[in-house]
Amino acid sequence: MSLPAAEPPAPSGKFEDLLERLETIVADMEAAELPLEKLLSSYEEGMRLVKACGDRLADAEQKVEILSKGASSTSPVSATAPVSPEVAAPLAGAGDTALSPAKPEEEIRLI
Repeated sequence: MSLPAAEPPAPSGKFEDLLERLETIVADMEAAELPLEKLLSSYEEGMRLVKACGDRLADAEQKVEILSKGASSTSPVSATAPVSPEVAAPLAGAGDTALSPAKPEEEIRLI
């Protein structure tokens, strides 16, 4: 009994490079009379590229949304301004992370 073929890893590289490769595949498929096997392999590669491009666009959209919300919710008070004891006391309560530095998994990285 044979095992199903493992799915190849998602394409890596810049979004623009992936999109350019996808456009090349589409043009080749539309312009040439390729053998069925070549058409199928090109189609499979194209579908992986479509998924990779879609995932990257969704990630970028989410990052823009997070940045937009962060920019609209910031107060005019500087992040480095001293905090009065009356304000700091409630913030120092159990588990409040409002003044703690961002954790590595919370960092926002753009493509």
